[in-house]
Formats: sequence, C-alpha cells, structure tokens
Amino acid sequence: MIRKSKAKSSFKYQKGWKNLEVKISKELRDIIHGYVMSDGYIRNGILTVDQAFKQKLFVEWLYFKFQPIRTQKAIQECSRVHPQTQKTSRSLRFWTQALLHGFHNMWYEPYVNSSGVTKFRKKLPKSLPCFFNSTFITLWYAGDGTKTRGFVGAKFEVTALTVEERLLLKDLFLKKYGISVQILTAGISKKGKVQWVLKISAQDYPKFRSLITQMDLIPKIFPYKLHKKV
Repeated sequence: MIRKSKAKSSFKYQKGWKNLEVKISKELRDIIHGYVMSDGYIRNGILTVDQAFKQKLFVEWLYFKFQPIRTQKAIQECSRVHPQTQKTSRSLRFWTQALLHGFHNMWYEPYVNSSGVTKFRKKLPKSLPCFFNSTFITLWYAGDGTKTRGFVGAKFEVTALTVEERLLLKDLFLKKYGISVQILTAGISKKGKVQWVLKISAQDYPKFRSLITQMDLIPKIFPYKLHKKV
C-alpha cells in the first residue's frame, strides 16, 4: 500500500515506541545492518527507508521484512523538485518505530563541525565480523553493489569508507569466505574526489554469487546485478 505525499511534509512519530518490547530475529538484525551499510540511515532510533520510485519492489520487500519494527503507516510516495535542474523525481519512503538506538550507537560516531554543532557520521561497527554473513552482504550489495561490465565479476562502491575500513572488509571476505577482493580506484568525481571500489574477480565470482543468492532478494528484484550462472 502506497500513499502519496509531498517531500516537504514532515512525519511525526508517536511517543513511547522505544518502550515497546519487540523481538528482533537474527535475520532481521542482519537485514537492518546490511541496509544501514548501504542506503539506510538512523536518527533518534528511527531507520528511514527512502528509495527511488523505480525500486518499488525493493521498498515493498523491506516493508514486509521490517513488519515487526516499522510503523503501521503505508509507504509514502514523495516528489522532489531539483533546485537547479527543476526536474521532478519521485521516491518511496517508510520508517521504523524508534527502536534502533542501539544500532545507531553501533553505526555512528559524534563529531563537532566547524560551527560547533555536534553531528554524527557513519562508521563500521567494531562487531562487524559477528554479522558479516550472507544476509548482510546481500543487503549491502543490493544498495552499493553491481556486476562488472566486460568481464565476469562484481564490485562494491566504498568511497565513503576509510582506508582502514576498506582493508577490514577485504580481510573479512578472505578469512570468512575465501574470496579475494581488490581495492581499486574508479575515477574522479565531479568534485575532484577519488572514487574507490572493492572488486571481486572472475575467479572468485562463483563463490560470491552463491553467497548473495542464498535469499531471494537479488535473483528476484535485482537480477541485473548478476552475471549468468555458468
């Protein structure tokens, strides 16, 4: 169920949700972590799902999976007008209840900006090795991954991560799954920032493909992110 709304409208959250006793299963925990690793963000214990309209099936998949922790409001269709191009874009949104303060503490660290205001920036949790599994990697790949062009392989966009975090991910792939990944530059952004990717080669792609197809998300909703199985 989708309800239309304007992007500028605010979404008011009821009080008391953080006091509800909700059991988060291992699968749901890993889905939350994987989505936060890619597109999701948490504020005041609330995870926001916000995807382009073309990802409607993905939003509906998440809406179903997040049923134990999300609000009862329908998915909202929002419209935005770009201030420079004046082009209108559509997105789909929904929110969880304010239950994820612990996840916020794991994924964000505070810092003070140049104006003296305390902000939060995303970081990889120290406990990442504990949930670096097929579900987590699949959700991460759904948001930040794609298949390589011209040859068999896959890659993750990791520009926002630190050097140490990229090395940690490389080490986890190798130690836990025997998958060798390369840390490579992928050009320069319009703002002059170097772009980085983690690349899975053709040699280890079969193992990686098997890992991210253990659940139905990629085969059913993102089949274009997969090379054909040989």
